[in-house]
Parts: sequence; structure tokens; C-alpha cells
Amino acid sequence: MTSRNMAWHQQAARVVSPMFLALVWVLLSPYLCGAQVQLPTVNLGDTNFEDGFGVPGVFAQEIADSNVAGELKDADGTRIPGQGRLIVYSATTHLVFVGKTRVLGGWLAGEVLQPLVDLDVRPPDGASSRVRGVGDLTIGAGLQWAPKRFRNGVFGQRVLLDVTIPTGSYSDKQAINIGNHFVVVDPYYAVTYERKKMEFSVRIHYLWNSANNDPPVELDLRNMQAGQAVHLNVATSYEVRKKVRVGFNGYWLQQTTDHRINGIAVANSDERVIGLGPGVQLGGPEAWFHLNAYVETNVRNRPSGVKVTVRASRLWPSKAQ
Repeated sequence: MTSRNMAWHQQAARVVSPMFLALVWVLLSPYLCGAQVQLPTVNLGDTNFEDGFGVPGVFAQEIADSNVAGELKDADGTRIPGQGRLIVYSATTHLVFVGKTRVLGGWLAGEVLQPLVDLDVRPPDGASSRVRGVGDLTIGAGLQWAPKRFRNGVFGQRVLLDVTIPTGSYSDKQAINIGNHFVVVDPYYAVTYERKKMEFSVRIHYLWNSANNDPPVELDLRNMQAGQAVHLNVATSYEVRKKVRVGFNGYWLQQTTDHRINGIAVANSDERVIGLGPGVQLGGPEAWFHLNAYVETNVRNRPSGVKVTVRASRLWPSKAQ
């Protein structure tokens, strides 16, 4: 069964293109008030098929994301008139090492992710605000368990703690920045069950954000803090032929606590989004190509659009498992 050869690419990634979008909503719509805080960019659909599998070795991949948002939604999910366009392109380099040392039955594992981001904000007046730069660095550590037989199939799982540190380009003189300028903690649990040619994968995260005590000066604020959130990736695929999988994938995000400005909660600021779409995976057992697309729906308090993710991956497995 192909799952026995599945490598860390299946996936340890918390693929992120971190950016702090202060004032994005204000730039895009004159009707928004007090919405200067947004959740940082997190892994929404960047990991999907056979996510829970992994083996010892060194893994590298390059992830290219394109996210185009042509609408803004308010707290009721209603389209806000007069907004412009938000276009984000990113390339994230992801390096992973899975060792042979075991703790609680799982292999010790670590990862590093470094994004480059191109952010273009086009408000209704036609003026464009575009920034490019290095995003915040993400480091993570955790455990990957070997795939095991379960009910005539194969079961794999992983738990990891990812922390994003504010190393990206940021200036309080700019309303829009690539770097978050705050710490992001985003642990997750990923699991995959594969039986014959079908597989089903789930990854669940819990997001916590520290405060930005140096917000853009034009906001005239002491500090601002994005709320906490739960976000989830789900995927299912079928092996239509050797080294070719096609399937359906989705993501869901729900903010669980209010954003805060100067220590005061911002009412009705909770963000929500669902993304759904098709995907394809080519290759294996040591090199892969992924193409996945999502159309967003049920959006609250955030931009709404279409996301496309492309990934090229390569594994150098340990010689002895």
C-alpha cells in the first residue's frame, strides 16, 4: 500500500505567509469602523491529502499561494459596498527533519518555514498600496507516529507546536505590513486514515496571538491584539491510478475571542470563513506535486475570495527506518 511510503510531506507544515493587515479593511471600505485588527494568515487549506502520514528523514518543499479577495463581509456576512481588491502572492520555503528518537512512541520532529510575500491592496478610490518583503519565521517541534494498521486500513497521526516570531519586515510608519509584529502560537493535531485507494485527513489548530504594542502610528493606538481562533483542514482523495490522486478539500476558521484595541474588546469582530474546492496530488514516494483550489463562503468580518495553492515537495528518507 502506498501509505507505507508516505513521507513527512504528508504534512508537518503549518504553511503560512504571515502578514499583519492593519488598516486593510479601512483602506478597502469607508463603511468599516474599529475593524483595524485582523487575524494573521494561517494554514487554511495549505495541507490536505494524506496529511497525517510521515517517516524519518529530511524533507523540503516550496509552497506558492495566490489569494484574491474581491469582497469584504461584515459581522452578518453581508457584502460591504464600495470596497476594492486584496491580492496576495506568497512563496514559502519549508524545511523539516524527522529523527529516529522516540518519545511516547512517536519520532521527534522539527520544522522551519520562511515566507516571502507580495501584498497589493486596491481601495475603491483606485490608489494602490503594495508591499513586498520577508514574512515572519515559523519554527515548530513535536511528534510524528509511524503509520499503523487499523481496521483493514492504515492510520497515521502527528502533533506539533508551531510558533511564529516577529522577524518579518515591519514599520509603524506604514499602515500595511508583511510582518505581524507579534508572536503567534498555533499547535495542531493531524490524522489520516487510508483504506484501499481512499483516504480521509483532518488537521485541527488552535490559534493564539500576542499583542502588538507598536501599531501603525496613524492608528493612534497604544496596542492591538487579534483574537484566538480554531481552524480546521479536511480532505479526502482517491488514487485513480498509480501516483495520481484526485479529491476534495476544505477549510474552516472560527474566531473564539474578540479582537482587542487598547485592551478593550471589539464587539462583533469575530472572523469566520469556509473554503471548499478540488485538488490533485501527483508523484511519490519521494517527490510530489500538489494543486489545490478553494472558493470561500460563509465569510464574516474578513475579505472573501478564491485561493489557489501549488506545492512541490522532495523527501530524503533515512536509510534505515
